[in-house]
Amino acid sequence: MQIAEGDQQAYAAVFHLYREKIYSLAFHITSSVTAAEEIVQDTFLKVWQQQKTLPGIQDFDSWLFIVARNHIYTTLKKMAREATFPLPEEYEPADIATVDTLIDEKEVRSVLAEAVERLSPQQKEVYYLLKELGMTREAVAARLGLSPETVKVHLARAMRSLRAYVVARFPLSAALFILWRYL
Repeated sequence: MQIAEGDQQAYAAVFHLYREKIYSLAFHITSSVTAAEEIVQDTFLKVWQQQKTLPGIQDFDSWLFIVARNHIYTTLKKMAREATFPLPEEYEPADIATVDTLIDEKEVRSVLAEAVERLSPQQKEVYYLLKELGMTREAVAARLGLSPETVKVHLARAMRSLRAYVVARFPLSAALFILWRYL
């Protein structure tokens, strides 16, 4: 791949080929022009920073999508933490205070239970022990005969899966509120 050799024209060609796809995906998920633009910039910054490793990547399209997806997740987490996520124009400022009342607690718990059921057995067990029983990572590792790092990886994958499941089933503002409150 020519980008690995520092070819800026090849980099520009890749940028122009994928920029709109990544922007569209980021905007669709975040509903923010600024966030979508930052995600595109961060994604392609990562491409440039990783240029030496690009020849070893088997499927560049998939790799690039994963990089973009990870930046989108990071942005969503940041937006949820800061509680400054933009709402579509049809929302009024008071609506953010009523999101909690609009979300049916039973429906949320049902969706979360469905999401947990879809996890792999190992992820489900790690999630249950850590999040439901409140055990430490070291205690879970000892109980399951795993390393603490393996427990961390299983929990990260479980949380990623749970977040994606919630985001796919609720409007963005409700999904962000649910992620902030329940996950």
